[in-house]
Amino acid sequence: MMLEEQVNCPEPNCSAALDFDSIKKILGNIRGKKLFEHYDRFCTQRVLERMPGFVWCSRRCGSGQLAERGVENNIIICIKCNRKTCFVHKTKWHNDFTCAQYDSQTAIATRDSEKWLVQNTKKCPSCKSQIQKASGCDHMTCLKCNYEFCWACLADYDRIRNHGNQYHHSRCKHYPSPSE
Repeated sequence: MMLEEQVNCPEPNCSAALDFDSIKKILGNIRGKKLFEHYDRFCTQRVLERMPGFVWCSRRCGSGQLAERGVENNIIICIKCNRKTCFVHKTKWHNDFTCAQYDSQTAIATRDSEKWLVQNTKKCPSCKSQIQKASGCDHMTCLKCNYEFCWACLADYDRIRNHGNQYHHSRCKHYPSPSE
């Protein structure tokens, strides 16, 4: 089985690539059998997912199937649970909406979400994660990367803490006035 993902030897300072058969030999003993079965299932799923007509059941029953574009109304009925999946969107079938109507509704929801994000969040200057300020002072700490910054001007809080408010940006409300 060919995979684009490469598995390298786990030994330090060894960059040898391990192919499927090598991994099977290494994990072929009783203790590694379940791990190899998991790896084999993973490889099979990745190969299937690369096939243009393959769709997983949107209800996550564990089944998937191949279908051709143009299946009736883009509906795929799962062979395991009999639930409907949209071939185009790879989601639960959108009752009462054609795919075009679903796209339109999704575009409106996406646009509304993006508008809300612009109005209510800022990106962490370090890792670019979206951050929302619920209340409190302007000293922020990113929950993802622990970077500390000023909410008002996004200045690095270490510099502010160590050297004073002159390290806020000059247009920031926390920047010292000339009289200070």
